[in-house]
Amino acid sequence: MATNRNLASLAVTTLGLGIAFSILGAGAPPAPPAHSSAHAVTVTEDDPGFDCLTMGNFYCGDPEGIHATDAWAAWDKTQAWKQLRVPGTNVHVEYVGYAKRHPNVDVHTELAVPSREGWYVFRGVLTAGEGA
Repeated sequence: MATNRNLASLAVTTLGLGIAFSILGAGAPPAPPAHSSAHAVTVTEDDPGFDCLTMGNFYCGDPEGIHATDAWAAWDKTQAWKQLRVPGTNVHVEYVGYAKRHPNVDVHTELAVPSREGWYVFRGVLTAGEGA
């Protein structure tokens, strides 16, 4: 059974602990965690720092046509026209780029042709009149 002396002692102890916690900051709510700098940053194709040979689909365009002659020679040598399967009869094939390692091509419309330096990427496009 609690006596007045025990109750008074308990009240003083509780008051003392409350003051000590508020002085030390232990009674304050915890601070939110700091944001980690390790979260992923998405870099898209038009952003600075994007490397077409290591990001995205792993192949680069060739707007100056630097690799075009070699690409079409590889196309002919491997008889790639037999491998590109695009439904429709009027399919136009275009050379779209090159890659150092096997690129992520769309298996329905693109084909990666091997070369000594890596891969050339071709795309089959339906021409007008085929419901493209």
